[in-house]
Amino acid sequence: MERSEIIVNDFPRSPISESFRLFRTNLFYLFENDESKVICLTSSNSGEGKSWVCSNLAISCAQYGKKVLIIDADLRKGRQHRIFRKSNRAGLSDLLKELRGEVKEEDIPKIVEELTIKIQDTEVNNVYLLTSGPVPFNPSELLGTANIDFLLDLLKKEFDLIIIDTPPASIIADALLFAKKVDHMFLVACSRKTKKELLLNTKKSIEAIGGKISGVILNQVSTERRKEYSKSYQKYVVD
Repeated sequence: MERSEIIVNDFPRSPISESFRLFRTNLFYLFENDESKVICLTSSNSGEGKSWVCSNLAISCAQYGKKVLIIDADLRKGRQHRIFRKSNRAGLSDLLKELRGEVKEEDIPKIVEELTIKIQDTEVNNVYLLTSGPVPFNPSELLGTANIDFLLDLLKKEFDLIIIDTPPASIIADALLFAKKVDHMFLVACSRKTKKELLLNTKKSIEAIGGKISGVILNQVSTERRKEYSKSYQKYVVD
């Protein structure tokens, strides 16, 4: 049987689940003084665990009572449908074709209907998924010409939190298209794997177009490292 990746749902008492709860707390603290609803996760390279972080963060937020939507915006190699074991026959790529240019008022009912059909529920209560859909001929052009702002405005009326999973920002420009459209952007880095120079270059690329990095998520920290961190903070624990 294929190993589950939704650790926060299947193993809620694990150290990994606790790490996501800590991230959730920090995230909601960040939201405290505004009406943020849309965040985007990207990375500087592939294989750094970005999609896995997206899915488990979404579950953690849903467990807190939030209605959460994951948008898989990696139109080339989307993984969210595999993580949640859902169909990817239709998804974001289909919707984007309907959202090219200015949206006319008479088109809105059809778009809303399509959106309702394509958003799938998952086995996790309050977690919903818009998969990447079939790979289009030119993903970057499709994203660049679609009215993403209109789509997000529609979705914000229905969901408490929207988490967008994008391709690595240093490899494909797609992530940069979302940089100014979301409330907060986070970089996922892999412990002892992500090159510092590449991470800094990714940060500069996002900031160069007016985007803002709200934080860096360090993934795949070794068990020994976790123990070191725990010992370091023991003196601050009050019984």
